[in-house]
Amino acid sequence: MNNTLYNGFKLLDFLAVSAELVSVKELAEHFQLPNSHICRLLKTLVETGYVEQDPATRKYRISLKILNLAHSRLQSERLPELARPYIRKLAEKLDATVFVTRTCKGRSLIIATEYPDLALQNSTTVTGALHSPTSSACGQICAAYAEPEVQTALLDETDWSAPGDFQNRREAFEKELVLIRNRGYALRDPACHHGAIGVPLFDGECRCYGALGVMLTAAPQSSDELFQSVIESTLNCGKLISFALGAPFEGYPYFTNSAARRKKK
Repeated sequence: MNNTLYNGFKLLDFLAVSAELVSVKELAEHFQLPNSHICRLLKTLVETGYVEQDPATRKYRISLKILNLAHSRLQSERLPELARPYIRKLAEKLDATVFVTRTCKGRSLIIATEYPDLALQNSTTVTGALHSPTSSACGQICAAYAEPEVQTALLDETDWSAPGDFQNRREAFEKELVLIRNRGYALRDPACHHGAIGVPLFDGECRCYGALGVMLTAAPQSSDELFQSVIESTLNCGKLISFALGAPFEGYPYFTNSAARRKKK
């Protein structure tokens, strides 16, 4: 692995999620690298235009040029176009925010969102938001349906001491991933019939391509039956989008489990 290139991308990742201007000293302390090494990385990133330096404070932040990379990549992504009619109808039907995500090394990255009428945008459901694998329904879906080696790497790099749904409970999370694949969907905060629902999306080879998520409003659904109908509507929408991607109707959402069973025979 090219350590310089690796550190440069890690630095970009850090600047992308930082809301504040960051100094060389702060970056060096965070990455446990010499100031001189951080300066060389920043010099290259500034010259290429992906990082900018504030002339007053001499601190750094990621530049808007990074949006050009994201836009160019999304232009070649077919899922938003295929999914848009379905998620628009689902958002209207459920009066809820609906979004689709793509898998990214077992993680969940939002690439399209539909909001119900009069709804305010939520920073956690905008294009480009990366879900926590442990604290989001779609994040759990992408982790649950990831290939075994990808899932193991994802769990190994997760900070289990950080606050979240499964803080210091890796074993419990691994059991939850098995349950998610057995039932075909993930839930967050379902006790009061509100929260988030995630279901898998599959491609023509029945591999998990991403996830469909529904963010319900704070107003609880009035009954168990109504809440179950919301889950069923989300699963049906996931099935239609998967079919548009080339996956067959039959077997959804258990394609990966079925393939694993066939390999064992």
